[in-house]
Amino acid sequence: MTAKYDLAAKCYRRQARYERACWWLERGVELVPLKPLSKHNQPGYGSHKARITTADFARKWFLNTDANLGIVLGDTMGLAVADWDNAQDYDAWRNGVGAAVETLTEQTARGYHAFFIGVHLPPANGNGCEFKTTGVCMAAPSVHSTGTVYRVVIDAPIAPLMEEQARLLFSFLSAKRLDHTRLDCKTPPRTLRKRTSEPPASLVQRIKDGRSIVDELESAGVTGWQRSGKNRVARCVFHQDESPSLWVNPASGLWGCNAVSCPAHDGRRAHDVINARALWHSISEREAIKQLADELFPPTRNTGKT
Repeated sequence: MTAKYDLAAKCYRRQARYERACWWLERGVELVPLKPLSKHNQPGYGSHKARITTADFARKWFLNTDANLGIVLGDTMGLAVADWDNAQDYDAWRNGVGAAVETLTEQTARGYHAFFIGVHLPPANGNGCEFKTTGVCMAAPSVHSTGTVYRVVIDAPIAPLMEEQARLLFSFLSAKRLDHTRLDCKTPPRTLRKRTSEPPASLVQRIKDGRSIVDELESAGVTGWQRSGKNRVARCVFHQDESPSLWVNPASGLWGCNAVSCPAHDGRRAHDVINARALWHSISEREAIKQLADELFPPTRNTGKT
């Protein structure tokens, strides 16, 4: 009887997470599967790595596994979350300036999450609240390591938050400079964001020319290559692969995985040697570029000899 009850409860929790995942996807929010009873990303996933963008992909993670549900903050929507770890701090805010706004709110293991969309604000802390605008946020009905299930307590639409209102609701944001280049939510932030200290294009190309994609994938454990036209195929090391679903084109240096449940799967584009290094080592692409550059082009040491 207990075993049947536990199985039914597990199925119910999975169904609830899957339905909530679809709810977020319908609103344009991309997802990240988290480890069970944890806030840590599943290997290969993250705000700057692989994400879940379709209901079919969500089904594989949230209906068929015990993965927790993570939502990606920022991006086009400018999704942000006000995170209180202490319920008393939240109550003080809610009974004060927070009474002026009604927005989607979830109860967490120790406090509350209140979600907002609109202006792209800088992250900040104050008054017992952490205002998060980037990264991944664990969302209901995920299960905390303590066994507490996150739950929706205010089932309202996510409230838009513009600059003036943000400063009224969260006074500690007044000390932060807002990024005015990203206030227009109709324009995807990827087209507006200006990155600094980007690696020069010539370095990226030198890395791609200097490091064979086959060698890089073999260093990650790929073996048993088979030919498939101009490509080679093998069992993928980024997921539990029962048949060869990883492919690589040695001539172009591109690769990918045909299994939609794989973190290396991306129906929109193929990967290169930099993506392979980043995905395998769970690092950013910038860190992967630095690693590969250090390996391929070590700095010349001055021996002092003339």
